[in-house]
Amino acid sequence: MKISDYLSHEELKRLASALLVVLGFIAIAAFFGFTVVPGLRYQAHDSGEALVQAVQGETGWLDPTDYPVMVREVIPPIDPRTVMTPNATLMARGRALFAQTCATCHGPEGKGDGPGGAGLNPKPRNFTASAGWKNGTHLEDIYKTLEEGVKGSSMVSYNYLTKKDRMALAHVVQSLGAFDHGASDPKAIASLEKLFASAGEVIPNRIPVARAVDVLCREYAETRPQPPTSTIR
Repeated sequence: MKISDYLSHEELKRLASALLVVLGFIAIAAFFGFTVVPGLRYQAHDSGEALVQAVQGETGWLDPTDYPVMVREVIPPIDPRTVMTPNATLMARGRALFAQTCATCHGPEGKGDGPGGAGLNPKPRNFTASAGWKNGTHLEDIYKTLEEGVKGSSMVSYNYLTKKDRMALAHVVQSLGAFDHGASDPKAIASLEKLFASAGEVIPNRIPVARAVDVLCREYAETRPQPPTSTIR
């Protein structure tokens, strides 16, 4: 006997579609099982070292803490005088961002010794040393790194942060090294000032990854016709 003796061609197609949906859910569950769960176990392991705690909503894609819901925000142009030179408010914001987004890999003092960077190759940048900076150590160079990331490394773009937050981070990163960072290029600084003064930005809506996956799975299931219930005799 063959299965076709009991099911029509259309019923077989519907059964195959249902099977694909089940396999899709299994694949998603396996993906999270092999990526997120090991990360959680690593964080829970007590190595005797002081670990840097990630703060919710600041560490990015697929982080166990995940992003909170954020509503679309329109930010007007910024007075360059408030961001091009360090001030107490800007530096406080930058230090908080550094602890939340950078210290896991670069270490709390920027020495490239954070627990998250232990297995990375190349190793995270040591901001206290003057050698090896890919884009340079000037303020505009650091801002460019935050804007674009560094190809061939684990340093990704931080362009999901606002321009003001990126500049706050740039000031803090530069402050971690006691060496002479050199004079900035006047044209590059003027270009940055123009960027802040002439163009605002739009921060899009943002939802947690877990919720996005749930929505996608639900929408996928709703678009697939459910096979009719039948009794096989």
